[in-house]
Amino acid sequence: MKLSPLWIWTVVSSAVSLVFMGFVALPNFQQSRQMRSDSRNLSKATDAYLIQRDELERLRDDIASLREKRDSSGHSARSDLNESRLVSSLTRPIDGTEVVDQSIRIGDREPVVARPAGLALDRRSVEMQMTGSFDAVFSTLRTAEAESGLTRVRSIELHRTGPQVQATVGIDEFFHASLTEEAP
Repeated sequence: MKLSPLWIWTVVSSAVSLVFMGFVALPNFQQSRQMRSDSRNLSKATDAYLIQRDELERLRDDIASLREKRDSSGHSARSDLNESRLVSSLTRPIDGTEVVDQSIRIGDREPVVARPAGLALDRRSVEMQMTGSFDAVFSTLRTAEAESGLTRVRSIELHRTGPQVQATVGIDEFFHASLTEEAP
C-alpha cells in the first residue's frame, strides 16, 4: 500500500504540530496558569495593602483630632518649669475660716522611666497639706485640675478634725523631657 503525498503531508504536518504543542504550547499553558495564580495573589495582597493604608490614614486623622482637642483644652505637657502654674493654682490665702493652714512641698524634676505612647517625659511631684473647710480643699483641687498643664492627682488623704478637714494631696506634674538629661 502506497501512501499518497497528501497523506504524508497530513501526517508530517500533524506530527510537527503535536511536537510544537508538546514543546511550546503546553509549557505556555502551564506558565499561563501560574501567572493567573500569581495575579490573583497579587490582587489579594494589593487589596490588603490598600485596606491597611486606609486604616493608617484613619488613625493619623484620629491622632490629629485628639491632638487638636488636647491643645484646645490646654492640657498638654509643658517643656519648661517656668510655664507651670500648678503651684500658684494650689496656693490659697490663709483666712482663718476657709483655709486655716497650707503648705506646699515641690519635688525635683525627674525622668519618667515608662514612656506612655513613646513620649519622653519628666515628672515633678508636688505635695500639698491643707487644713480648712471641705469646700476649700476640693475647690483648690478643682482649680489645680483645671490648670492647663498635664497633671495627675496621685493621692488624697482626708482627716476630719472638728469643723475642719486636714488634707494631704499628692500631685504629679509632667513635662517634656529636657534635652540635657536624655541619654545619647
